[in-house]
Amino acid sequence: MADSSTREKLMDAALDLFSRKGYQATSVDEIAESIGIKGPNIYKYFKGKRGLFEEPLSTTDKVYREKMGLSADMASEITDAEGFRHFTMTQIEYTIRDDTARKMRKMFTIEQFRDKELAKMASEYQFSNIVEQYKSIFERLVKIGAMKDGDPEILALECVGPCTVLLLLCDREPERIGYAMEMIRRHTDNFIKTYFKDKA
Repeated sequence: MADSSTREKLMDAALDLFSRKGYQATSVDEIAESIGIKGPNIYKYFKGKRGLFEEPLSTTDKVYREKMGLSADMASEITDAEGFRHFTMTQIEYTIRDDTARKMRKMFTIEQFRDKELAKMASEYQFSNIVEQYKSIFERLVKIGAMKDGDPEILALECVGPCTVLLLLCDREPERIGYAMEMIRRHTDNFIKTYFKDKA
């Protein structure tokens, strides 16, 4: 039990430091010392700093895919404006308020110009996955007649772009979460009013 607790504390401490200082600038000794153990003791639990990054990332990725509707393809259940609104706001609520998701985003932001692998991951999580998901939603909704005809990729960019900007604002200024959520609600309602046939 103690070993399990120490592993979790190490992962939490590592993610916290990575999100504040960046992956490259954080040492194994700093991570260990932050929970009251010596640096070499980390190797009892992980192969090193990379292990302290990869294991929580793997766990986080699983939760991220579930909450964002990627693993169960929850997006395929959307058939109208109300379903779209609910899906979008559920995604936003999770990604803005989840502490682990926020810390991972901050780490990616710091490291994206230092580490090519992390830059690629940042693009995947913060752009490609989301745009592709919404593009697929809009392709299907146009096809079934729930939305006006349009370029699904452009619609995806138009939909998620403002949300991404407001999400990054919240990462920098958490006290503005309420403002960001309200603006995202208004943006989503305006998007529905503009492109959906059923305005919900």
